[in-house]
Amino acid sequence: MYIKNAEIVKGSKYCCGRVVGRYLIKKGAPLLSRDGHKMVFANTKKLQGILLDMPFYLKALVKVGVING
Repeated sequence: MYIKNAEIVKGSKYCCGRVVGRYLIKKGAPLLSRDGHKMVFANTKKLQGILLDMPFYLKALVKVGVING
């Protein structure tokens, strides 16, 4: 079950596209909402650790703007 209106959630959240979102789900990050290709995750210590350990190719694609991250 997802939160339908994730934009009303107060506090810290992380929004990303489908490619990065699939990677985060695979690693066990807590997913709050999904709207088409946009995914919203709870910004937790676990998520921050996963983002730090994200593979170089994903970091590079996000940095140059090829994919949303």
